[in-house]
Amino acid sequence: MEITIERKYEIVAYLLLFVTALIWAGTWPLGRWLVSPEVGGETIPPMVIAGLRYLLVIPFFFLILKIREENLNINFVKNHWKILVFMGITSVTIYQAGYLVGEYFTSSSDAVVIVSSHPTLVIIFASLLLKMEDLSRMRIFGTLLSFSGVVLIFVFSPNEEVLNRIFGDILIFLAAISYALYIVISRYFLNKCENNSYQPSSLYIVTWVSFFGFLTTIPVALLVNPEYINPILYFQVPGRVWFGIGYLAFLSTLIGYWFYLEGVKRLSASRAAIFQNLVPIFGVGLSVILLGEIFDPLIHISSILLIITGITLVNRG
Repeated sequence: MEITIERKYEIVAYLLLFVTALIWAGTWPLGRWLVSPEVGGETIPPMVIAGLRYLLVIPFFFLILKIREENLNINFVKNHWKILVFMGITSVTIYQAGYLVGEYFTSSSDAVVIVSSHPTLVIIFASLLLKMEDLSRMRIFGTLLSFSGVVLIFVFSPNEEVLNRIFGDILIFLAAISYALYIVISRYFLNKCENNSYQPSSLYIVTWVSFFGFLTTIPVALLVNPEYINPILYFQVPGRVWFGIGYLAFLSTLIGYWFYLEGVKRLSASRAAIFQNLVPIFGVGLSVILLGEIFDPLIHISSILLIITGITLVNRG
């Protein structure tokens, strides 16, 4: 039977979203390997890694934005810089601190499962802070299920051979909270801009948010590690660290973002979002295969199922 053009279009979308989930899942074992001397070897401080990641990728974001939209709309940024800075702090500075510093202390399989609960946090913040969503009984039940999966990993994770698992897990959960706040605020901001003469695209928002996030991350990195003011130290960064930063900057941030948007364009946001449920599954699998972390079928599968079921109920509610 001949495949129609529409069907081919869908198949390409599914492949793009599948690859995106795999790329994003890979950031978790990579992050652990990148920041932990015990796992990967000689490295540099986590926040310096975060700063370098965005230093590399931001010029490409601006180049793509300029090519696609022909105008950087600086006046729009001047009028809304405060909220853009706030989104940069939550989605870049705080999130990267929780992600990279958290993975210094805990396992990547813990981290990817915990952070996958952030869609539930989005609904809660949208309901409590901005009254954008209603907390129905189904949503409350879904929230409890999702958080039960997080608690299960907190209490019973088999990966105890780390520096400080509970502290690291808390940092990862703070990263999830920060990213959920960013999503809610960005939704609010985009809705607020609907009646404006200029309606910013998601590419526009991501570009400027990344820029302001970079500007707020660098002072934090240098405050914690002032020796990195010396440019000579960057010539001494191990090659494996540059490889990891390159993965995070180009494959995860640039290519992953592009593939995801293309997938959404060919399907829909709701259908595309389903593929994000593959990230914790792939993330745990890659952590076991690449880093030799312990996989407990009962704990890991139960946690992932609780979180995914909770997210599904929250969205249906």
